[in-house]
Amino acid sequence: MPQAVYAFVVSLMRYFFIAIIVYILVRIVYHSLREYGELRRVKHWLSDGYAKYIEFLPPYADEEGGFVLVRSNLIGRSPRCDIFIDDHSLKRRHALLYERKGEEYIRPRRKASLWINGERPPKRTASLTDGDLVRLGNVTFLFKLRRAPLEAYDEQG
Repeated sequence: MPQAVYAFVVSLMRYFFIAIIVYILVRIVYHSLREYGELRRVKHWLSDGYAKYIEFLPPYADEEGGFVLVRSNLIGRSPRCDIFIDDHSLKRRHALLYERKGEEYIRPRRKASLWINGERPPKRTASLTDGDLVRLGNVTFLFKLRRAPLEAYDEQG
């Protein structure tokens, strides 16, 4: 009897590990395809001459002229964030900047501070328009839709 139980447990573990490996491979392929789609979408924006981006104001200004945005951008002081800002006034995952149906929105995570054009938004999720001045903690940035040549971004990435 113990031999049968041992054989059953070994068989069960074998199928369990195979299932985990298949799950990991499916997740890798899924995320790779999504990232490829995002890159194609950004290239399409840039080939049309338009890019949605944010430009930080001093002291957080960078030499590259800002960050070109993709569909979903997590902003915070964690190095795992899409837009990493090393400032202790920000939470690790401070805000989510995302697009839905061609419109850009920003949503603070939990009780993070958010100001748009010097005012607190009336709702938790706020819509952004070209030229909005957004403040997260002590960090301020401009949201822009600008006309930009494709060559300017080919050098960066």
